[in-house]
Amino acid sequence: MTTVKKQGTIEAPVAVVGRGGTLTAGLLRRLLPGPVVELTPCQAALYEGSCRAVVVENFDPPAGRTLSGCAAARWELSKRSGVTVVGLDDPEGRRFAGAVPGAVYAYSDGRPQADLTAKNVRFKGERLEFVALARGELMRVRLPVGKQPRLYDHLAALAGALALGVPFADAVAKLSG
Repeated sequence: MTTVKKQGTIEAPVAVVGRGGTLTAGLLRRLLPGPVVELTPCQAALYEGSCRAVVVENFDPPAGRTLSGCAAARWELSKRSGVTVVGLDDPEGRRFAGAVPGAVYAYSDGRPQADLTAKNVRFKGERLEFVALARGELMRVRLPVGKQPRLYDHLAALAGALALGVPFADAVAKLSG
């Protein structure tokens, strides 16, 4: 996998685990220094390195009351990650967040138990707007709608940046810009 040398050390990437070719990974590349890699669940299961963070984008339905095969692959990768970023608006995401070993940074469209919560989501003209609540702060986020509004891609990227220590105001400014 791609790594970047940073003052004599090799920086571990941030892994975005989903279906690939996603907006989330592109947004994270704008928000974070260092490499961002995209992995399908199969690639995540085979990935041998460690990651600064694992950003979980989507889930496939589980076969029963256990984690799905996709979640199991993410689980293995999360063991070698500093933090796992996961959405709480999906039942599988909530199960995963409650079961994953190590640090979890959660995001949601309205769930107060999340580390990052979107409130008052609306369309205004050609923009998607919401108020982001994180770290006890509120920030207004204004995003161009583009071809299709992607609230969860933006929330996942913002959560990934915050989980890795990017200041809230800086992350919102880069995301909105």
